Amino acid sequence: MTGAPRPWYRPRLDGLAPRVAAFLTIALLPLGLIALWQTREFQRETLRRTELSLLALTEQGAAGVGQAVEQALGAGEALGVVADLLDDPETCSGYLNRFVQDRELYSFIGLFPAEGPVTCSSAGRSFEVADTIDMPELMANPRVTVRTRAGGGLSGQDVMIVMLPIMPEPGEEGGFPGYLAISIPRDRIMTAPFGVSALRPLRLITYNARGEVLTTQVAGQEDVPLADLLAQGRALSAETVQRPQVFQGQNARGEDRVYTVTPLIPNVAYAMAIWSPEQAGQGIGRAIDSPLLFPLLMWATSLIVAFWAIHRLVIRRVTDLGARMRRFGRDRSLPGRPPSPSAPFELREIEGAFRQMAQSILQDEARMENAFRERGVLLREVHHRVKNNLQLISSIVSMQMRRMPDPRVRGILRRLQDRVLTLASIYRSLYTSPDMGDVNAAPVLRAIVEQELRSSPDRIEAVLDIEDMALDPDKVVPLAFLAAEAVSNALARAVAPEGRPSLSVTLHREGERATLRIANSYIAQPTPEESAGRGLGHHLIQAFAAQIGGPVETEVRDGVYRLSVTFPVDPQPVDEPAAA
Repeated sequence: MTGAPRPWYRPRLDGLAPRVAAFLTIALLPLGLIALWQTREFQRETLRRTELSLLALTEQGAAGVGQAVEQALGAGEALGVVADLLDDPETCSGYLNRFVQDRELYSFIGLFPAEGPVTCSSAGRSFEVADTIDMPELMANPRVTVRTRAGGGLSGQDVMIVMLPIMPEPGEEGGFPGYLAISIPRDRIMTAPFGVSALRPLRLITYNARGEVLTTQVAGQEDVPLADLLAQGRALSAETVQRPQVFQGQNARGEDRVYTVTPLIPNVAYAMAIWSPEQAGQGIGRAIDSPLLFPLLMWATSLIVAFWAIHRLVIRRVTDLGARMRRFGRDRSLPGRPPSPSAPFELREIEGAFRQMAQSILQDEARMENAFRERGVLLREVHHRVKNNLQLISSIVSMQMRRMPDPRVRGILRRLQDRVLTLASIYRSLYTSPDMGDVNAAPVLRAIVEQELRSSPDRIEAVLDIEDMALDPDKVVPLAFLAAEAVSNALARAVAPEGRPSLSVTLHREGERATLRIANSYIAQPTPEESAGRGLGHHLIQAFAAQIGGPVETEVRDGVYRLSVTFPVDPQPVDEPAAA
């Protein structure tokens, strides 16, 4: 409970007001679902009517092509009946020529045999079938087809060619096996005008079952190729549907378009219109908003009333009580005025319970503070007495050293005295630390190194780089003994050919690991016994390193003997070094 309270117009997402709003939303959900269902049904109906309108406009715009193809099919069926009676090419050509002259729709009619030249046609002369018409393929799969041909050839016009297969009946011999070709100039095909210019498609095309474009009507973007207006990934040959359909897609230029496809003559000719989304969606956007208006207004009004009531009766009171609790958490101060009589009974009960709880907390904290102070005094006294006892032991050892004539025995007692003093330094740090918990390892290690330097007969050039680091006593004690043994060994081995011997002690932290490094100048190679680690000091160093959780690594390089131990430490850095 920290920080300033939020203003009333910025409620928390996990607060009371948003939750009440969520429950009201759930309560109003059935009405909202009904409104949404009505809107969806209205939208579907509107969309269906719009699609029917676009399909009707597509069929209306391509009606001229459909009528021309149907008339050609009717004429072809009539001519196919008499084709077997026209065995004489001259008579046949004359009949077809009169048929074309009597009807303005056609420019050419001819009987295309399965093989060989065309001898019966309205042109009145014999000629070879154009290479663009694959007669073997058409004879292998007889069907009604519609093709286009640009200017040139017999008529010199852009024509649409309707080809009908004329095959003998099964079991009959003779007859004309081939196709009846009827050419219709494009300029004779009627184009149905659109009643509303805004609903004129961007492009209206007709095409055959193979996807070949028959006619094109342009209402906009005249300079854009047709391939750039078609839907991506959808070829015209794949849009040979049996019933009208509407789909949306992007053209090759990345523009959103609506496409309507309707069959003019199934399996023969089809029409496709390309519309912009604005054309396809006229009248829809304004109609779908009205059914949502009432539930949205009801939902918003309910939320406003509920928020006002909850803020006035609950949130404001709870916010004020929360501010008092935060103030009590900061400085243990209690409000002097009693709960407001206008507050609800339940909130007055909560505030009264808070006052009682705060009084109990203050009394308990006072008792705990006294107990903690007494505990601290006792612990400091214990650590101080232990330190004094250790110093007394050190004094006794010192007296015994002076009585011993053997230098070797005095050296052993001196090492024992150093270890006792090391332990005394740790207890001195314990009873001088503020919380008597974690101990700053830096002053302990400095005291140990200085003690060892004072006891060394030689003048040593020492460099100390020890970082302040708070450790618990269970780790400080073995670390201090390890440093004492290692420094003692380093001083014993520190030899330099020129100048003073050197000693360096470093302790640094890297994340959750700390490394103690002790290095000294070194000349002689280690003896086999030293290499095998048979000395007491070596065994003690290994034992202390195991206690702090780090292996011992040693090396001799460039005349320097180095010993390092890396061990885990508390990840939290020390803020204020403890007093030594």
